[in-house]
Amino acid sequence: MGFLKVKTETYNWEESIEFQEQIKNYGIQQGINLFNTFKGLNKKMDELKWGEEIEYEVVTRDSRDGGIKIHSEGFQLISRELQKANVEGFIYQEEFGSWMVEAVPDKPYKVYDVNASIDALHSLIKRRDKINEEVFCLGILITSLASFPNLGTKDSFVSEDEENYETEDYEKHNIFTQSKYVLDEFTNPHPRFNTMMQNIRQRRGKKVDIQVPLYPDVNTGVGKIDGDITPGFIYMDSQHFGMGCCCLQITYEAQNLEHAKFLHDSFIPLGPIFGALSASAPIYKGQLANIDFRWNVIRDSVDSRTDEEKDPNSSNHVPKSRYSAMNHYISDHPFFANENLNDGIKLNVSKEYIDRLKEEGMSDRLAYHFASLFVHDAMIIYKGHTDYDETMTDHFENLNSTNWNSVRFKPPPSLDSSIGWRVEFRTMDVQITDYENAALIALMNLTVRILNEFSVDLSLPISLSDINMERAHQVDAVTSQKFWFRKHIVKGDDHTKNPIARESWQTKAETCHEYLESEFVELTVLDILVGNPEVGNTGLFALFEEYMSLKKFPEETVHYYSTMLGFLEKRARGEVKTGARFMRDFVLTHPDYQQDSVVDGNV
Repeated sequence: MGFLKVKTETYNWEESIEFQEQIKNYGIQQGINLFNTFKGLNKKMDELKWGEEIEYEVVTRDSRDGGIKIHSEGFQLISRELQKANVEGFIYQEEFGSWMVEAVPDKPYKVYDVNASIDALHSLIKRRDKINEEVFCLGILITSLASFPNLGTKDSFVSEDEENYETEDYEKHNIFTQSKYVLDEFTNPHPRFNTMMQNIRQRRGKKVDIQVPLYPDVNTGVGKIDGDITPGFIYMDSQHFGMGCCCLQITYEAQNLEHAKFLHDSFIPLGPIFGALSASAPIYKGQLANIDFRWNVIRDSVDSRTDEEKDPNSSNHVPKSRYSAMNHYISDHPFFANENLNDGIKLNVSKEYIDRLKEEGMSDRLAYHFASLFVHDAMIIYKGHTDYDETMTDHFENLNSTNWNSVRFKPPPSLDSSIGWRVEFRTMDVQITDYENAALIALMNLTVRILNEFSVDLSLPISLSDINMERAHQVDAVTSQKFWFRKHIVKGDDHTKNPIARESWQTKAETCHEYLESEFVELTVLDILVGNPEVGNTGLFALFEEYMSLKKFPEETVHYYSTMLGFLEKRARGEVKTGARFMRDFVLTHPDYQQDSVVDGNV
């Protein structure tokens, strides 16, 4: 979550304005320091590491009405109990919501450990079981729902603080969000979070405005919950609705800077595809939505842009929220170097920053990326932490950690770190079960292995990837939608060899591959995973099987991966439901559902 070790007071938006340019200038310099320190770092491939992080809700049964609700002191209770227990194998930590907890393995896995995906499954099971075992006596449990269904509805929580029940006018009570639906008290007490909520609202000049299309059922109509406010849409007005969503994120270490840039760019086209495959968020604020995927809800919940900045005709136009699909490629790898691929929206990036970064030896694309992080203002500035320290990276990380893109490019965390350049894949909804989460982890791990060692080209025009991201939100997108994808993803006479990797990923931009529009076709998720003979494309799964055979994976490991991939293939065929379809069907067939799009406590 970034900066949680700092717990000093923060500046509100008006107070922070005088420090904005200073923080950005220092941040750019710290980015340069990181680049100069680690630009020559070259790790051994067999030492590379990866890690996953999963967010959970803490829930309980309300003794007043028997409903299952979030516990507003959930993390506090879990932290208290786990401090007494002998917890090994994972680390638990706070998240945005006071009812949330994040759990990660205590040690990273190795990319080239053939059993790491199996170990991850065991870790997922262990951490959930251990936490629930320790807190069950308190009447609470952790669950992994991408969006908690009744967050923001009346009586949607259990609290140990009676004043939370007595508060009637939330909008008047809430100092930071002014939300009508969720109390500020349900936020992590660390000053980072309340400051972020307040400063985004103050910078915008109004509350955040999240509108999700309402599922149109037989009796759906104006007046149901908030249909009179935004007819046909579910209206939400607080970051809790977005940052309170839960996800599965995976970070991979790279051999060097060029390898990290290549992985970053290869991950971009996969973001919407794997997002649709993971879709598990069809209910918001007690209402059934006409989307399945959480991404745009979070996007709008932290959108700090003013109305002027949203206006395409304004000279100050900022085309995207600070939480968005990635806008540009950063690699000069031949697969991505053709500028026709980099046709996404263009940010109003500081030429001064770009020139400074290029003077230090950054490529044009990398300089643009680093400078683009500073298009948005810093929302959290701590008092006593506004000066420049050449040994620190705090100002750079302040902006890098609050540009929440679908793929995040991560330099080493400090100037004396032993950690290499990393890339974080961020789009996937968390799954209801550990098995489903483990299947998606296995999918990503095999994807990284073939990207590292085969000649696999996933490049796609950024504009088409943006279209894919919108399609990924549609109901049953995994089976109902087609996504733009490259038709021929394997390259060379022998795609099982990666000559650029053998040269430590060093490339020249002038070797970029020809841009052919005919290479980009619309495919289903199933086509992308297993191939389609009529189209003539090679599916990812065929490459995985070829790779495991070539690398002589142990029989039991191959069986594990085959089982997980088989599960995902069934999901892509519609034979196994996504989490979103499972929940949607549960609601639609529930005897108490009134066909009005309302998911009340009984349902």
